[in-house]
Amino acid sequence: MILVIGATGKIGGEVARQLVTAGSSVRALVRDPSKAVALADLGVELATGDLGDAASLDKAMHGVDRVFLLSVQDLRQAELQGNAVDAAVRAEVGHIVKVSGIAPSVSPGGPAEIGRQHWQTEHRIEATGVPFTFLRPGFFMQNLLETAAPMVAKLGLLAAPMNGAPIAMVDARDIAAVAVAALTSDDHYDRVYDVTGPRAFGYSELAAVLTGATGRRVRYLDTPPRLAAKALRRQGQPDWKVEHLVEMAELFRAGAGATVSTTVRDLTGHAPRTIESFAAEHASAFKR
Repeated sequence: MILVIGATGKIGGEVARQLVTAGSSVRALVRDPSKAVALADLGVELATGDLGDAASLDKAMHGVDRVFLLSVQDLRQAELQGNAVDAAVRAEVGHIVKVSGIAPSVSPGGPAEIGRQHWQTEHRIEATGVPFTFLRPGFFMQNLLETAAPMVAKLGLLAAPMNGAPIAMVDARDIAAVAVAALTSDDHYDRVYDVTGPRAFGYSELAAVLTGATGRRVRYLDTPPRLAAKALRRQGQPDWKVEHLVEMAELFRAGAGATVSTTVRDLTGHAPRTIESFAAEHASAFKR
């Protein structure tokens, strides 16, 4: 039995679906089962619980062999994920696959708070002696549907604080496929994988790709990180999240997202999805 924590998110839901397709027995930890009906319909067993509730974690971990660990960004992230790690140890789970942060951010003295918390959780898992696999993905292509698509559709404008920095964006479905490969094999114990798309590109090139996909001109406007922060605050984003996004933007501007890995092909046997195929698939989201 594989327990998926974070099964209602972009990556976790895809992990659960791909595991079912592969023939694995899957249980998902969910706070609200009504939001996971689609997973239940696929045959995923739902365990109602919360990372802040040790008793529910113990119940969810019962009979579990492997755990996929991912949770929403939160200032208590290390504490909450640590609760899951402790429950996994109590249940004598044999393997933990954790989705972490982009490599340059994951360190005890890293520039981003969430990255530092990812490091704390990684360090905690390593200290347990439980076999682990840490996945360190870059920028998710799916994030563009939330951060970029509305303005592109309305104004034909791609505004972001990325300067000309190249970023090897990765499709969340490919991250999930790598996780599934790790969860269904003993060959990836105690390994750390960077997970990226097939190539790095800047936002000016992204604008050109969106132009081709939508059939209307899209232009890129570089926005200084602190100006972007003001816009985020006007949208009602909490200060800690704004600061995190600014920290990550500054990392990307410094080239943190430029590295291209072969992890997707190496672990899954297929090439990672391209930004061109993603843009074509989701072209309607970038149109009026």
